[in-house]
Amino acid sequence: MLLVVLITGGFVIDAGPLYFSSRRWTTPLVVASAAWLAALLIGRRQGVVSALTTLDDRLERHAVAIALVIAVAAAGTGVGFGTFAASAADASGYVSQARLLAEARVSFDEPLARLLPWTETTWVFSPLGYRPGPTAGDVVPTYPPGLPLTMAAARLGGGEWAPFFVVPLLGGLAVLCSFLLGSTLHSRRAGLVAAVLLATSPIFLFQLVQPMSDVPALAWWTLALLLAFSPYRSTAVAAGAAAGVALMARPNLLPLVVPLAVFIGEWPVRKRHRLVPFAAGLVPGPGALAFFQWRIYGSPLASGHGTFSDFFAISNVWPNIGVYSGHLLRGETAAIGLAVVAMAVALAFRRRVNDTANRSLVPVASGAALFGAAVLLCYLPYVVFRDWFYLRFLLPAYPLAFVLAGALAARAASVLPRSAQGLSLLIALTIVASVNIVVAEREQAFNLREYEGRYRSAGRYSDAALPREAVIFAVQESGSARYYGRPIVRWDLLPVDLDTAVATFTAMHRRPFFLVEDWEAADLRKRFASSRIARLDWQPRADIGTAVHVLLFDPADRDQPAGSFHTDRFR
Repeated sequence: MLLVVLITGGFVIDAGPLYFSSRRWTTPLVVASAAWLAALLIGRRQGVVSALTTLDDRLERHAVAIALVIAVAAAGTGVGFGTFAASAADASGYVSQARLLAEARVSFDEPLARLLPWTETTWVFSPLGYRPGPTAGDVVPTYPPGLPLTMAAARLGGGEWAPFFVVPLLGGLAVLCSFLLGSTLHSRRAGLVAAVLLATSPIFLFQLVQPMSDVPALAWWTLALLLAFSPYRSTAVAAGAAAGVALMARPNLLPLVVPLAVFIGEWPVRKRHRLVPFAAGLVPGPGALAFFQWRIYGSPLASGHGTFSDFFAISNVWPNIGVYSGHLLRGETAAIGLAVVAMAVALAFRRRVNDTANRSLVPVASGAALFGAAVLLCYLPYVVFRDWFYLRFLLPAYPLAFVLAGALAARAASVLPRSAQGLSLLIALTIVASVNIVVAEREQAFNLREYEGRYRSAGRYSDAALPREAVIFAVQESGSARYYGRPIVRWDLLPVDLDTAVATFTAMHRRPFFLVEDWEAADLRKRFASSRIARLDWQPRADIGTAVHVLLFDPADRDQPAGSFHTDRFR
């Protein structure tokens, strides 16, 4: 129960007369400790020692079941704390693209773009996560289709809410594959450690609750690694297919194919006959991606985000080394500490290490280093992002790194007396999981549902309350407003002044509204300093949100006296 509470953050069972709640990890820890102490005090020392001696065997025997529980708990955490909102640029971009694909479309048409006399009008109607297509009025997504395709399949089978379950389920798959990867490369103990470290990793939990591509890319690469290390020839095709799907989600991770091919064809012994089926499984994914990019961008090598030189530069390498080092120390303190302590114990008592714990450590370390180096190669030259949550870029390297930490922990535990090995491993994992959960809570991983909920509330309110001829001026809320049903105008991309734009839409018998987050108001005033409308100094129609407020303004209310109508307020 202690591990379940640590991983999920607590739970409530309410079934008629049965009500059981456990939200704090301290209570099950105290109960368990008291039970062991009581057993010792009443004279059952031998029974306790015997139970501890067999604990390690039980962990080994029931490792698969334990890993399944951890994976399900991780998926449940993603669902239980999920945002379920088409928010900002990334989430709204993926979810709205999934809806397009479910409708057998790759873009949407905005006829208003062809009616305006301005230049580059399609940009004005492109929400965050979208850009103009090859023809006027054609608006195309900027994100690769890997995750949206999966979400589209879920939407066709389960309806509007189904796409939001994709990331949590793939997160559970990533945890299970991490366990199996550790079991394949070293031992079940190493696999269990890897599963716990990933399931409680703060950045993993932070991304698990959002409909974004970081966790899915992690899941597909971990599955590809698991299949690559499999000794069976048939798994090479499946490994290639998994890597192909991963590339459809994150094309910039193409360099990861190199270490994967090494693992398949050369690791740990030469078996190059597997490379051909691996390539056969790999090619369809990038091929479909190239066709998609040719269809919506005009070239199979084009990207929705821009050119290579826009994002990659050698000058970014050194700053990113410092940034990612700091992010790792901040976000993965517990895992790093476990690995360091385990390594120190294993080195100090290396003569006591048994053969089982000693096997495969060098291949695991080499594989983790090779794959981790490939991930760093993809992101060290990339744009420098100083926010902690951009540690998500390194997630594909986590499973092998955590397997290595698990192998070190298994080796360190093996130097202890048999009666202490299993218990020491459980205590270490409990401490690590506890620290990880505290860090994840500090980084707001479990509060994102409330924080991001403003996008869903603002979008649905706008769709329900505004007239059919409404057009919404927005930037930060543009993706969600467009997804939930209304055409948008990006005021940050207007080629004319704001008053002219409002007058133009009014003359076209469209009703302009402004959907602005409180922090955006200053940017609007700065960009259109001479505009009276940009001041937004009249009573809003709606005030949505808590930490961040989303305000809905109707320019027609500008000359109305304060209090002449009611402002709807939503949390």
